This record gives sequence, structure tokens and C-alpha cells, in this order.
Amino acid sequence: MSKQKTTTPQSSAQGIAEQRMGWIYGAILALAVMVFLGKAIFGNGFGSSDNIASNSFRPYLQEAAKNGEFPQWMPYIFSGMPSYAALLTTGERTWDFVSGIVFTVAEYFGKIFGSDVARIAFWYILYAVGMYLLMRTKKHEQFTSFFTAFAAVFSTWVITWVMIGHNTKPVAFSMIPYVLMCLEKVREKWSLLYAVLMVVAVHVMIESTHLQMAFYGICTFGLYLLFELITRVITKQEPMGVVRAAAVLAVAGGLSYSMASDRFMSTQEYLPYSTRGSAPISQLSGKSPEAKKGQNVQDVNGGNDYDYATGWSFSPEEVSTFFVANFYGFGKLEYKGPLTGNKATVIGSYYGNMAFTDAANYMGMGVLLLAIFGVWFYRRDVFVQFLVALSLFSLFLSFGKNLSFLYDFFFYHVPGFNKFRAPSMALAMMQFAVPVLAAYGLSGFIQLRNSNNAKEKKVALYFVGAAALYLVFGLFYTTVMGSGFTEAVAASDNFKQYQEGVRTELAEWVFQQMRSDWMVTGVLTVLTGVLVWMFTNKKLGTMVFYGGMALLLVLDLWRVDFRAMEIPKQKIEKDIFAKNDLIDFLKQDNSIYRVSDLQAIPGGANVAAYHKIENTSGYHSAKMRVYQDLLDEAGNGGGQVIMNPLLWNMMNVKYILSREELYKGVPPQFTSQATGVKVYQNPTVLPRAFFVNHAVVANKTEILAHLKNGDFNPVDTCFVEEAIPATIEPADSTATATFVERKNEHLKLDVTASGNNLLFLSEVYYPVSWKVKIDGQDAKMYKTNFAFRSVVIPKGKHTLEFTYVSEGFQTGKTLSLGANLLVLAGALGAAFMEWKKRKSPAASTEAA
Repeated sequence: MSKQKTTTPQSSAQGIAEQRMGWIYGAILALAVMVFLGKAIFGNGFGSSDNIASNSFRPYLQEAAKNGEFPQWMPYIFSGMPSYAALLTTGERTWDFVSGIVFTVAEYFGKIFGSDVARIAFWYILYAVGMYLLMRTKKHEQFTSFFTAFAAVFSTWVITWVMIGHNTKPVAFSMIPYVLMCLEKVREKWSLLYAVLMVVAVHVMIESTHLQMAFYGICTFGLYLLFELITRVITKQEPMGVVRAAAVLAVAGGLSYSMASDRFMSTQEYLPYSTRGSAPISQLSGKSPEAKKGQNVQDVNGGNDYDYATGWSFSPEEVSTFFVANFYGFGKLEYKGPLTGNKATVIGSYYGNMAFTDAANYMGMGVLLLAIFGVWFYRRDVFVQFLVALSLFSLFLSFGKNLSFLYDFFFYHVPGFNKFRAPSMALAMMQFAVPVLAAYGLSGFIQLRNSNNAKEKKVALYFVGAAALYLVFGLFYTTVMGSGFTEAVAASDNFKQYQEGVRTELAEWVFQQMRSDWMVTGVLTVLTGVLVWMFTNKKLGTMVFYGGMALLLVLDLWRVDFRAMEIPKQKIEKDIFAKNDLIDFLKQDNSIYRVSDLQAIPGGANVAAYHKIENTSGYHSAKMRVYQDLLDEAGNGGGQVIMNPLLWNMMNVKYILSREELYKGVPPQFTSQATGVKVYQNPTVLPRAFFVNHAVVANKTEILAHLKNGDFNPVDTCFVEEAIPATIEPADSTATATFVERKNEHLKLDVTASGNNLLFLSEVYYPVSWKVKIDGQDAKMYKTNFAFRSVVIPKGKHTLEFTYVSEGFQTGKTLSLGANLLVLAGALGAAFMEWKKRKSPAASTEAA
């Protein structure tokens, strides 16, 4: 009989104790996230513009779910646009049950606390647990793993995402440690269980719909595999484990894409029709980009121009914020002084090269110092080398236009990269790597404690010296260089908006905030150094050291993290989304109409969607190209709003909402007492559907010119881009068009034509999915007046129907279900193998 591996009762008990301690650390991490975000979770949430914009569609989604429909067309912003294909909203994807389980848990977590912030907190907790497990996989002690997880989740910019409404970033980011952990496991030894878990993690990352963050995840995994492979080639070790891990990752990527194929096939359908997939007509028609100075000049595939893409580039100078969070003003800080009569007021305090920012990219000075020592301790460790490379890659990519050699390579040579914005976002990879490196620093000092080599232990003294030098240099800099600092603040572009006296006062205030921050950080860092030295030299017990390090970590990170937190006085449901006299006035009109919001509605143009009011404006990053071109070239509102009376008439705009007087001497029909918004009624508004007497063929630029100039009567004449084969007869008074059913993805009209009449529909033209039938028979839809639809109606009474049918979505659903079933089969197989393994005699012997 072969010799069996045995486990002593002592080691078995130790394993149980470690497992119990792991649960305790996990609970502490979860509690820490909930406590930190508690004011928002149990209070009024966060009222950022991005939160408002996304929450505006909640009633739309709830209504679709109630009716058993999957919402694909959003009628409430930009006169209608694809919702699912544009990654604007998502319905209940029951066929993708793998990700559905994970996202449903997050949803219910939010519902338990009655807060959407709690839903996002779930992903932060998941990220923290993932970091803990990754560190345990790398054989770090439990406290070290906990320290890393806490530092990672409360890295200032990472925790700021939820405060500013960037709610898809933590979803994608939370999966990075899980994918790396699975790669490690599969590299070491083939495991169906970890292969399936990798598929799930990659799929959740993709389903976050934050493609830029997912791209950074791909970069992270690619660098990891590259370093592992190169090391084995150099040291002549067997590389098959790395090849196996890479192959599993590739399969995971393919399966993940297949599981989300309904989403991505819909998106691919939409891409050529969106601002992310096509260039503006002004560029295609040969107009000089200078005529649109300050706007994004996109390429033919919708890629951003260089200046637009690099607008939020990090700068080498701002690396100083890694060491002193307030060195460049942080982002927004609370001012209380003579300028506000000693009343606390949050103002923009950032003075760097970006237009603004919400917080500093601070990771904790103690964490950073530990990371530096971790690199030294484990400089020959491949994983540490990978983390250093990842940090440098992240940093140089984030510099964008400010130090552009790496960014330029990606921008000009990596397909699709020019559709990303904000290079500074790349720092997320560094904010993942640095806390992990700090674990290696902490582990190094723990090992030094057990060393009898006094020379080796001097490293702890170097740590104290580095911390002390940081504090002393801060004292020197803030004493000697204060005037230069304030002059730089006052001279910055972000402070030029203020008068000289105000600018001087604020510059001095920013300096004082920086000095205070540096001193506090310095003291905390020195205390960290003292703890490390005492622990290494056995002058401090292990538990006291752990407690002290945890306390200093909390103090260092939370005092900075809380600066970015702004809790509104009321929940957005009771404030921004509250039904007021403006909404009451508009909703009392039961007819079919749109409003043209001239940036008047508090909270942004999407707020109207919350109340199911159709708007010509809105907020989304991937609008329909044809509609954006209409705004740019004929809207007469700077590409943001419509100020063109002809378009108001043609687009069924019955009410114009403005904060300013629209017409001199013309009083508004209604003025909201709650919001101050003035409502002007359009007396010449046309119905949503009306007959047109004549159709004239013209090219796109000619049509836009006619629309801009308003030199035609839209009831008499319309413009099409292709000839209509049938002869169009002017409609007489007997011709009618009446809506009998209006749903998001289905429009039904009873129409009566006096002859071969042309019916114009003020609905945005999207031929890839909107299909038209007359009396159940397919009909031709014409692109009319540049962005809208028309249909030739034969003489007599007919039923006209428009139905939204996305072939990509339908095909993708089938592929998604098949891929999910395949992953489910793999999961069941892995579970069976694990069960069989536990039931084996060897496992029984180990458990004895």
C-alpha cells in the first residue's frame, strides 16, 4: 500500500483556526466599507451628476420589467436612441444566468439597505475579499493579506469612484484579483474549478460595460503572463504552466464574450450609427476642423482626436500627490474664511494641468514606503517584478500628452484605443499594484524579526530614516518655498477665474491645506516607521504591531478619503427627482409632445426621463451620430441644445424650457416657483406624425443647410437622400394619422391616405433595427429631413406599425444561452470532481 499524506491534529486545528480568522478578516473588511460609506448608505446617497443621469432611467426600467419587456429603445432623451445597444441601460438578461447570479446578489445587497450606494459597496467588498485571497494565494500571512486588502479598497481615487457616480468602474476593477488568483492556480496546476472561476470573473468584468477599465485588466493579465514566460525562458524552466494559463485566459475571454454576445452584437450593430463609431459630417464634408475649435475632431471610425482624448492626462509633477495628497489642491476642499464670511463652502482647490479633478491619486504614504521596501526585499521575485513593471506601465500611460512616448504608441497603433479618454484613469493599475507590493514590504519585515543578523535588521532603521526625512523635508519645503507655491497656485489656469484679491487668499489657503496635510502625513509615517523598527527588533509584540499598523493605515487613508465625500441634504428622489410644479404643469398635458430643455432642468437633461417626459436633449457619451450632426449643424445651440424654431416645429416640440427670457416682450406660459424654469409654449408645433406634400432629393449637407436656415415649410416639403420610386400626391383634408399604440419598441398608427401620400414621422431614423409594416406587409422607410423617417402610404385606410427588432440581439441571446450552459456544465463537472476528491481515501486520511 502506498504511503498516504497525513495531517496531525495540531495542524488540522491550526487550519481551522486560520479559516476562522479568514472569515473574521473578511467581515472586518466588509464592515469597514459599510462604515466608511455609512453616511451615504443610511443617509441621502451621493448626488453626483453621473448618479443623477443614470438613476433618471429607473422608472423606464421598472416599467419594462413590469410589462415583461426587454428595453432596447429609449424615447426620453435625444428624441429617441438605442438604450441597450448604446450601453445606456440593461434589462433582465435571464439567458445570461452566470453573471445574472452575481449581479442579482449585488442588487439584493443594495435592496437590503435600501440604497444604491450599498449595491456599489458590494463590489468594493468583493474587491477587498479578492485582494485578501490573492495575497493568501501568494503565501502571505493573514494580517498582511488584510492590510493589503484594506489599503487597496481605500486607495483614495479607487474609493472616490462611488462618490462621483463612476459606478461601473468598481465592478470591473473588483475582478482583477480573482482573475490573477485563478491564473496563478492554473499556472501551477491544471484545475477545472479555477478555470471556470476565471471565466466567471472575466465575464463579470466584461459585463460591467466599462470597456476602458476592462482594457486595463487585459493589460494587467498580459503583463503577468509575459513576465512569467520570460522568466522561464531565461532560467530554462518548463514554460507549459504559463502557456496553459494563457490558453485558459484566452478561452475565458472567448466564452465571456459569447456569454455577453447579445450585448456586444447589439453594440456592433449600433457602432456605425453612433458618435463612437463614425466621424462628424463636418469632417467628412471637408470642413476645416478650425471651424469647430474646441470640439472633438473624430476619425472616420469615431475615434477621438488627440487633444480630446488626452484632456485628462496626469502629469509628472502631480506624482507629488502620491506623497502629499493636497500638493496640487486635492480636488475639492471645504473652505471657511473671510471670502465666505466664515461659512463652510466646498470649492475647487485643484490647480494642476487638468480642467478639474475630484480627488488626489493618494495611496497612503506608509503603504507607498512599504511598497518600496517590498520591491527591495523581493527584487528577485517574478511577481514583484511584474508589479513594478505594471506600476511603471500604468504611470507612463497615465501621463498621456504630458510625457507621451508610451501613450502615443497605444493611441496610434492599438485599434480602438483612441476611443478611450482620460489617460489618468490608467493609474488604476498602479493603485492595484502598490498595496500588493506593500504586502511584500510587510512580509519582509516580519521575516527580519526572526533573523539573528543585526546587519540585516538595519533595514528597519532605514525605513525610520526615510519616514523622518520625509517629515523634515516637508518642514523645510513649507518654510522656505511657501511663496513660490502660492504664486504657482495663483498663476494656474484653474484660479484665473478669480479676481486678484480672491486668488491671493485662495492660493494662501491651498498652501496652508497642503502644509497641514504634509505634517500630519509625516507624523503618521514616522509612527509607522517606529512601529516597524520596534517590531523588527522584538521590542513590540506581534498583536500590538498589527493593531498599531492597522490603526495608522485607517488614519492615513480615511482622513484623506473623506475629503471627497459630499452627501446631499436630501436624497435625489426627494430633491432632484421630486415631482414639482414644473413637472405637474408638463404632465397635465396628455397629448404627444416633446420638450426642448435649454439646460434649464435642475440636475440635467436626463431628469425629464424620470418623469417620462420626452426631451430633445439628454446626457450620454455615445449618442446617435445623425442626431449629433443635426445638433451641431442645424440646432443653432452650439451642439448641445436646439434653438432652431423650424426644428422645434418639425420635432413635435410643444414646450421650450429656459432659465432666461427666450423672446423679449413675450412672457412665458408658466414659470416654476420651485425651480425658476420658464416654460414657453410653441404655437406652431407640428404633430408627431403628419403628411407632407412633396419630397425633394438632396445630399446631407444641403439638407442640413435647409434645416439650419429654416427656408422651407416642413408640411409642404421634405428632403430625402434617395429618390422615392412612387409618385407622391399631396394629402387632402381627409388624410389622417392617429397613434393607437405607443411603446418603447413598438408604434402603431391608424392612417387614412387620400392618395399616394408621404407620412413624416418625427422619430429618429435607425434603419438597422426599426422595421415598418403596412397592414402586416413589409414597407420601405426613408431617411427624411436628415435624421427622421417617412413612409409612403397608399390610398385608403391602413394600419402602420414600426417595430424595433435587433437581429444581433436575437442571435446573441441564443449564443449567450449556449455559452452559459457550457460554463454551467463545466461548473457542475468541477463541483463533481471536488466532491469525488474529498470522498477519496487520500482525502479521508488527510482529514483524520
